[in-house]
Amino acid sequence: MKTTFKNQIKQLVFALTFCFIAMSNLYGQDQVTINGKVTDENQVPIPYVNVLVKGGEGSGATTDFDGNYQISAASDAVLVISSIGFKSQEVSVDGRTTVNVKLKEDVEALDEVIVVGYSSVEKKDLTAAVSSVSSSDIQNVHAGSTVSTSLAGKLPGVSFRMPDGRPGASANVQIRNMGNPLYVIDGVQQDVGQFNNLSPNDIESISVLKDGSAAIYGSRAANGVVVVTTKKGRKGARSTVNIDAYTGWQNWTRFPETVNDSYEYMLGKAEAEVNEFGSTAITAEELEKYRIGEAQGYQSFNWKDFIVKKNAPVTSFNVSASGGSEKINYYLSYTKLNQEAVFGDEWTFNRDNIQSNVDAQITNNLKVGVQINGRIEERKNPGIPGYDDYWQPRFAILRNRPFERPYANDNPEYLNDIGHNETNAGLHNFEVGGYYVDTWRVLQNNFTAEYDFGFIDGLKAKGMYSYFISDRVQNGHEYTYD
Repeated sequence: MKTTFKNQIKQLVFALTFCFIAMSNLYGQDQVTINGKVTDENQVPIPYVNVLVKGGEGSGATTDFDGNYQISAASDAVLVISSIGFKSQEVSVDGRTTVNVKLKEDVEALDEVIVVGYSSVEKKDLTAAVSSVSSSDIQNVHAGSTVSTSLAGKLPGVSFRMPDGRPGASANVQIRNMGNPLYVIDGVQQDVGQFNNLSPNDIESISVLKDGSAAIYGSRAANGVVVVTTKKGRKGARSTVNIDAYTGWQNWTRFPETVNDSYEYMLGKAEAEVNEFGSTAITAEELEKYRIGEAQGYQSFNWKDFIVKKNAPVTSFNVSASGGSEKINYYLSYTKLNQEAVFGDEWTFNRDNIQSNVDAQITNNLKVGVQINGRIEERKNPGIPGYDDYWQPRFAILRNRPFERPYANDNPEYLNDIGHNETNAGLHNFEVGGYYVDTWRVLQNNFTAEYDFGFIDGLKAKGMYSYFISDRVQNGHEYTYD
């Protein structure tokens, strides 16, 4: 028996020692301070280069004006070096304290065509203050229901601020924080609503013109210009059909935690009254009832859990067809998007988009085109008398006290009178509170014609006729109670 016990002790000590050694090897990697310089192929220092530790959260540095950087990392770490216009590199430290890096230009990125005003240039020939993103940059980010929510962090000098996160919400776009810019979509000046509610799948590129580069559009471009180009078919390309679909779930990342315990709330209230007035009307017997929490009117209720539903779904489906011959090319697309709020499936945003771009070479000199963009969008939510319908549920979490309950005797058939019923979340539904439906129907048609005179190289005449129509219907009804 003693021998068996001793053997068990030895096995335990051996196991603990092995675990300690393994953990030491895992976490005990030596941290070294690494210095270096980042240059291009001509040994010219590159400022503002990102230097990150691969797989290391929060570990990073940026080169200064002379291309120098300093970073702390494990002796066997891998550094990721990246900068706009250059190809990213991964460099192993291998115990070194000095790591110099030479970056190569990203030639493909420099050959990208950028739309500038009424013309286009290759990125490598661009000298004006212009930023751009391509279709792949937009389609790979499913950040929300509108175009502006997908662009945050992708355009230098452009800020995006979300006032709230309700379904169908858009970000406020400002170039250099100068105010609202001018939006030009396929050569036609549009408003911010038309920009935000384009289907991201239909966008070929977005260029942002800043400072003097926006002057071609006149005084309306004082705050900059956002130029959008939609997709088209390519001449001689075979017909293709693309399907893109995704489903995601949205949650609040943070919200103030409130007191959800009636006893804790009343105890704090009693202490506050004693501190302010010297006494309180709340008796010890009442506090004990709140602590026990069994009697009616003394129970606790968690308003946040009642109001906020987790995992609000957002789904998008797009199908498009494109192709072309020597005489005609086309792009056809349909997109359907549905988004719900965290307050439940009665708070929704739905949008249907169509896009049709067709170009035809009528003669050797004459080319015509038709662009059709249309959408139907619907915002639907319960109607709440006198207040913003999305503000009230959020405010209710903070205002409602934990001993108040949405229903009398916890019976959903009878709404409870809590004295400030606009924040009673039991009212916030179609059956009891009412409804609000906001529907937009929008159609944009562009007809273009271009004639090449031929006898002078580059001499062309181009005309456009654009027709825009929109219709908005607001339908709501809010029930009132005595």
